[in-house]
Amino acid sequence: MRIVTWNCCRGDFTAKAALLESMRADVVVFQECAKPATESADTLWFGDNPKIGVAIRARPSYQLKALPALVDAPKYVIPIAVTGPVEFTLFAVWSIGKQAYPYVEAVCKAVTLYRDLIRSGPTVLAGDFNSNAIWDKDHPADLNHSALVSQLEELGLASAYHHALGEKHGQETKPSYYHYRKQHRPFHIDYCFVPRAWAEQIRAVEIGGFDEWSKHSDHRPLLVEIDDSVSPAAS
Repeated sequence: MRIVTWNCCRGDFTAKAALLESMRADVVVFQECAKPATESADTLWFGDNPKIGVAIRARPSYQLKALPALVDAPKYVIPIAVTGPVEFTLFAVWSIGKQAYPYVEAVCKAVTLYRDLIRSGPTVLAGDFNSNAIWDKDHPADLNHSALVSQLEELGLASAYHHALGEKHGQETKPSYYHYRKQHRPFHIDYCFVPRAWAEQIRAVEIGGFDEWSKHSDHRPLLVEIDDSVSPAAS
């Protein structure tokens, strides 16, 4: 199973999705994309502005269904039921500012609110978290990046990138974002958290290169491939 998350930095959904075709992803989470012309069991979109929102697309062997969202949950941490060869709950993440809980604080708050759903079965959080441990001091201690990582660890989830590469949060060597598309301003702010049992079956974690993707976005796609033998009920 292959999961990709990519902040595509605005633009037509069909054109942006085509750029990821070679990755053969089973499930893709897009941030900052325009609303697709149509939505279906394999393509969902969420947002307040049709020019910029969150889309989820699945290959035909998988289907998507939006789960009831809690009215007091901050934007955007969107629960989706993914069915198919491997079934799990996906939270599509695009943490934004200018709300009561900005950026990583929104993700922390949402994880707390959806704790029971996360505990109920295999869960993946994937998206643009706009977050890194290097900015912990900019947020309350219980709502910063390190707090989020601890919170997810308690729920049995691990960052696929950090597990596979053996790197610590805040010490990433492969950036997922270049501020203003400047190569000398790299940061790692995109993540895919998976059940700990799945993390042991990761085949590959890849992040797109600077030269290849700079003309398309300030972010790089993050790909996580998990062995096909992963149990649908693994948690």
